[in-house]
Amino acid sequence: MEVVIIGLGEVGKHVARVLSHESHNVTVIDMNPELVTAISERLDVRSIVGRGGSINTLQEAEIDHADLVIAVTNVDEANILTALIAKNQGAKKVIARVDSSDYLPGTRGFYQGLYGIDLVISPEILSAVEINKLAKYLGANFIEEFADDKVTLMQLTQKAKEGVTDIPLAELEIPPDLLVAAIIRDNKLIIPSGDTRLKEGDKISIIGKTEAIKSGAEFFSTHRSIAAEKVVLLGGGEIGFTVAKLLEDQNISVVLIEWKKSRCQTLAENLKEAVIINGDGTDIEVLKQEKVWEADVFVTASKRDEVNLMSGLLAKELGSKKTIAIVHRPDYLPVYEHLGLDATISPRRYAANKILKYVRTGEVVSVTDIELGKGEILEFSVPGGSKVVGKKLKSLKIPRGTIIGAVAGRRGAIIPTGNDIVEAGDTVIVFTTPKVRPKVENLFKTV
Repeated sequence: MEVVIIGLGEVGKHVARVLSHESHNVTVIDMNPELVTAISERLDVRSIVGRGGSINTLQEAEIDHADLVIAVTNVDEANILTALIAKNQGAKKVIARVDSSDYLPGTRGFYQGLYGIDLVISPEILSAVEINKLAKYLGANFIEEFADDKVTLMQLTQKAKEGVTDIPLAELEIPPDLLVAAIIRDNKLIIPSGDTRLKEGDKISIIGKTEAIKSGAEFFSTHRSIAAEKVVLLGGGEIGFTVAKLLEDQNISVVLIEWKKSRCQTLAENLKEAVIINGDGTDIEVLKQEKVWEADVFVTASKRDEVNLMSGLLAKELGSKKTIAIVHRPDYLPVYEHLGLDATISPRRYAANKILKYVRTGEVVSVTDIELGKGEILEFSVPGGSKVVGKKLKSLKIPRGTIIGAVAGRRGAIIPTGNDIVEAGDTVIVFTTPKVRPKVENLFKTV
C-alpha cells in the first residue's frame, strides 16, 4: 500500500512506524527538517520537508497514486484542506485529524464521510469518550472494543472479595458469556487455566459479549456502585469540556476546575449543571476545598503533562478513589503507572490505533498492548482458506501462553470452547505474548 503521512507528531510517527514495519511504502511530510531527518534515520520511509497543504509538496509525494493519505498535523484547518486536496488529486482514501469540536457533529470522536473525507478523527474527543467509559465502570483500568463493538475487554485491579479471590477459576460462578483471559501479577503475564486463583492486586482482563460486560464488572468489583456518581475534572479544554457534557447527560455530578477565567465563563455558558471552579489544580488547598476524596473519580485533563501528573498525585494523596490522567507524551505512560495513578489515557496513541484499525487489511485487524508490551491482544479477520477454518479449536496447534478469548461472526459473539469451529469471515480475539505472536499469526494465514 502506498501511504503518505503529513505531520510527524506522536500520531504521525506512531502510524509511520507501524505501517513501515508492516512493509507498506510510506512517505512522510513535515515542515520541521529535524523531525524529518530523525524519522528517516530510524525508519525505511521516503521523507519530504514541506507544508502538507501545499499542492507542490503533495504532488512531489505523488498523492495521485496514493492508496492512503493521512493528515495529522496539529492544525485542524490544514488537515481538512490537505485531505480535500489529496482526494481531489486522486488519492483513494484520506484521513484527517481534527481536534476542535467546532468542526465536528456530536461526541463520537471519529466520523466517516464528513466533508467528503473518508475518516475524520479527533484524539481529544476519543479520549473524552474513553474517560466517560471508565467513569461508568469504577473498577476498570481500561476498556477496549473489538469486532465492531460486539466484544468488549475490560481490565481491572482485583480487590480481595469473598467468592472471587483465592478460588480456582473453574469453580467461580462467573456470569455467562465472559472469560478471564489474562492476569498481570508481579509484573508478569499469566494466561490462566481453570486451576488459577485470583489474588488481591492482580490486574485481570475479562472479555466477553459487550452486553455482558456490566455483569462482569459487578461480579469482580468491590465498589458499592460500579458507576461514578460524582466526578472532579481538572482542565476545561476540549477533553474536559466533552467529558463534562457526556457525564451531565448521564446525570453524574461534575465539578470542573479551570485556571483561565475567560475559559470558565465559556464553560459556564455551555454546560448545564457542572460546577465551574476558577483555580489551580496543582494547589492542594483548591483540591481540599473541593473535597476530592468524596468524588468517585478525579480526572486530570489539562494540556500539560506535568500538571496532570502533579494534580493526580495530590488527589491520590488526599484519598481520591480513582484517578484518571491524560498523558500527551506516550513515553511518559510508564512513569504515571509506576507512581500509582489508576488509569492513563494517551490521546495521540488512541487516535493512532484508531487510524491503524481503519486502514489495516489482511488477517490482523488490530493489536493492543497489555501492560506496556508484556502481552498482546490480536484481533484477526479469518480469511477463506485459512488453516483454522472448519476445524475445532481443540485440534489447532495453539502456542503455549496463548488463549482464544472470543469469536464473533454470523452466529454472534461467543466465548468459545474447544469444540467450537471457526468460520471464514469470523473475527477472532487472541491473547498472547510478543514472543509467540509470529506463531499465532501463522496459524491464521491462508494455506
